[in-house]
Amino acid sequence: MSGYRSALEAAGAEVLAYEEFGDYQGSWYAKVTYQGETGWVEGAYGSCSGCDAFEAEFGYSYEPEENDYQDRLKLFGESYLTVVMPHEQMVERFERLIGEDSWYAEEYRSTLEYVKANGQSTQTD
Repeated sequence: MSGYRSALEAAGAEVLAYEEFGDYQGSWYAKVTYQGETGWVEGAYGSCSGCDAFEAEFGYSYEPEENDYQDRLKLFGESYLTVVMPHEQMVERFERLIGEDSWYAEEYRSTLEYVKANGQSTQTD
């Protein structure tokens, strides 16, 4: 399981969908329900502690023996949950990016297909 997904869950989010796009580095997207909102959060990952925030914070091990690991994991996850982007806004964003940036257009298309396949968000009761 991804450390980022675990961090989101430790922060109290229900992760409905999670996917990483890229190889040694890239972006991750998660559809979550958090504090009554359902939508998308995102982040980046990499292959070393210099380009991967999770690895920089926790090292190579996903479950270090430190007593404060769960507290740190929760705080780390909360940092990604400050903005939960509505589904429609996420779709519009990637449709716009496809037209603006030909270098990453294929990655943006893949991400857009994934977002669309995971449905629209709604406010939860």
